[in-house]
Amino acid sequence: MDSDTASPIAGPLSWVLASIAAIVGIAPLLALGLVIPPQLIVPVAALAGGLLAGLVSSWIRNAFTSDSSSRLLTVVGVTAAAALVVAVGMFLCLMFLPVPIIVYLLIAALILGGVAAWAAWRFRSPNRNLGRDALVSLGLLVAGALVIMAVLFGFCGTLLTCSAYSGPT
Repeated sequence: MDSDTASPIAGPLSWVLASIAAIVGIAPLLALGLVIPPQLIVPVAALAGGLLAGLVSSWIRNAFTSDSSSRLLTVVGVTAAAALVVAVGMFLCLMFLPVPIIVYLLIAALILGGVAAWAAWRFRSPNRNLGRDALVSLGLLVAGALVIMAVLFGFCGTLLTCSAYSGPT
């Protein structure tokens, strides 16, 4: 769906940068897996990586194409759906395959980067409104951060409150 004005480097560059963005989104949250159960942290980390990968891939494609733009919400939605599938796969692999977590991190980031690059290439719109895309990107980042904080602090607050209460003495 790219136009003739798109650079041939746009596809590989969007995949590499989206994969790096996924690593940046996943790695800090997976480090919390030392204190938070993996059932909670793996999906949150995968969704954070998917959100960043989708946004980065869309903006890279927009930078290299002059007459159309990525449909930002669709790209992020497809990448988030892939992130849920990746989260299930990561969780099952963590349970059954004794491989260091960094291996799963890199595989998940490459998958999410590839899905984001494909979605940014596939879902394009002929009209270009960079101001709207910037506001949507900012809104998605804020919403993602709020969801991550709500899930982590809500669960951790409940866990800490329940574990601190030892019952009547």
